[in-house]
Amino acid sequence: MLNPDLAAKIFSILYDDIDGYSISHAARRDLENKDDLLYGELPFETWREIVIRADPKKDGVFFDVGSGTGRIVMLSHLLFDFKKTVGVELLEGLYNKACEVKENFNNNIKPEIINHDLNREIEFLHKNIFDVDLSSADFIFMNHPFKDRELFELLEAKFLCELKPKTKIVTTIRSLKDKAFKSFGSKKYNFSWGESTAYFYEV
Repeated sequence: MLNPDLAAKIFSILYDDIDGYSISHAARRDLENKDDLLYGELPFETWREIVIRADPKKDGVFFDVGSGTGRIVMLSHLLFDFKKTVGVELLEGLYNKACEVKENFNNNIKPEIINHDLNREIEFLHKNIFDVDLSSADFIFMNHPFKDRELFELLEAKFLCELKPKTKIVTTIRSLKDKAFKSFGSKKYNFSWGESTAYFYEV
């Protein structure tokens, strides 16, 4: 866990030259049902505020569903005390870029900040979220959930089946509908596409 100023500096080094929107557009070009895979980015301070409000378990496992170029995974690794941060991404181009960022961080940045106790795990998975075991998760984030209502309901069912009690979940734009999820309210934040709502839950 780094202080916010140092984390922001490192994040800028990692991502200032990466155009996630162009990578996403190219990766979706030949994919079926591509309209369900929307891309959007969270500003540094927005994500920091969301996690502080969610108050996830310290030394827990974090999953970003639809992790894109890995921005939220890397931010979470830098800013918070997760023992493991995991990004799950279906689009190969975005996944590959996230792996490049991780390699850059491990080779060029981590050795310089080794005294800041960053000996924690970062993992990126090139998988469909329905093929990923989420039972280890303590905190899950979904930005731009599926537009397809049926797919979203299937994902809710997967959460209820696999997630352990007290697991925190945050979604943006679309809220969870199953009453089995305990709601902790919602709040509007600034995102790359404008102001939008984040919804907070616990299993």
